[in-house]
Amino acid sequence: TEAERMNDLIGQLLTLSRLESGAGKIAPETVDMSALLERLVENCNFELAADDRRAVIVEAAPAMLEGDPALLTSAFENVIRNAARYTDPGTAVEVAARIEGGRLEVRVRDHGPGITEPMLDRVFDPFVRVGDARDRGSGGYGLGRAIAKRAIGLHGGEIAAANHPDGGLEITISLPLASGG
Repeated sequence: TEAERMNDLIGQLLTLSRLESGAGKIAPETVDMSALLERLVENCNFELAADDRRAVIVEAAPAMLEGDPALLTSAFENVIRNAARYTDPGTAVEVAARIEGGRLEVRVRDHGPGITEPMLDRVFDPFVRVGDARDRGSGGYGLGRAIAKRAIGLHGGEIAAANHPDGGLEITISLPLASGG
């Protein structure tokens, strides 16, 4: 188990290092974001099946992006899995995708404790862990959201975190649409 955790940590550190150094070149392809999000939610539900939590797509605008499928998958997988880790039992992670002004906007909301306002600006920094409910006991290293931010940035996108007015944390990702789609 420790060897697997160490391997995972090394892999995340290498990914983050490549993204920060600019060595992580984008190999652009047309990516069907609806299919990508559906696949990630399905995989997440497989893992959450015995945990009284689930992930659901509450809005699914069809959208095509030009980007690196592996990097986009990694970014969205990190955000969705993180939300699944912290959503309260008996609740669902909500994934909503809509088109806004020529961009795809994806919101991923958990129904967990949220985070303190001062930490919202730091939540995408490497190794940042925010609060008792989001501590090392969760199994993470504080790298997933940092990787997501860099991957989204390489695609001309933006990512932000906010506490939802009805509770939980909501991550918003905005990416430019592919030409014609």
